Amino acid sequence: MRPPRPRAFAGSGAVRLTLTALLAVHVFISAWLVATVEASYTEGRPAPTEFHSLVAIDNEQTLIDVRVERATSFVLYTLQRDDSATVPANSSDSDNTTAVDDSAEGEDAAPEGSERDWLKFGRDFIKISLAILVMSELVMMVSWKWRHYLRAFAFALTLVAFTAFPLCYVASLGEGSDGDSKAGSAPGAELETQSFAHAEDSFGIKPIWLGFELQADFSGYDLGLVDEEDRAGVIAQPPEENETGAKSFVAFESTFNIELGKNLDTLLVLPLMWYFLPARPINHEKKTYETHLEEE
Repeated sequence: MRPPRPRAFAGSGAVRLTLTALLAVHVFISAWLVATVEASYTEGRPAPTEFHSLVAIDNEQTLIDVRVERATSFVLYTLQRDDSATVPANSSDSDNTTAVDDSAEGEDAAPEGSERDWLKFGRDFIKISLAILVMSELVMMVSWKWRHYLRAFAFALTLVAFTAFPLCYVASLGEGSDGDSKAGSAPGAELETQSFAHAEDSFGIKPIWLGFELQADFSGYDLGLVDEEDRAGVIAQPPEENETGAKSFVAFESTFNIELGKNLDTLLVLPLMWYFLPARPINHEKKTYETHLEEE
């Protein structure tokens, strides 16, 4: 048995249009995407330095805030290490592959500003979908038999636009524009993994409400903390606990969350509004609104 549904009334279309427009404006002026980074050194000389980063994107701007806590040990670490220390390129096949990939990226890199185009595409997509959503509710006030399909399509298009927006942001990070390069320029980002011997990393992704979470861990022996004459031994095999080079071990953990804005879930109110404020049925023979509504 279907639950009782309210009967349509003469002003229901205006009420639906007003509520839809208000929700669209509310979503439009809200933050569309929020990305947070929580990272910390858990072992080694730079521990226990912590990095906290926040990126908020709305319809016009990308706001970035970076905060570093317990940074004394990290500052001393960067002053002590030898920046020129790297693992030889021919020490493993993986290192050779990395060098080739980096070269290819340099040749095929997109011109500066292409990342902004990704975000611009995502913003324009959302703006267009919100406009179509409001117009589809306006069409519900005329006697057109396909009006319900148009409204459902507009609602689905809006959901797709917001769902695709995080992908536009991730793609923009890969291109490396001016705005997002600042987000990735937290202290420690310049330390290349090629300076670490016996490096190990893990990567995981899981869905969260209105977004997803990336977890990444990294560890290895920083050759920049090892005397030059002892580096060959550290590269050959991991040092034991009491051996030279054991204190060069560094471990790093990070959590990267990408979530849609907290106010975007208010769009889910629209299907409920459609149920409790139904449109007036159409007389398909006369192509006008029915003057008498039957009880459901």
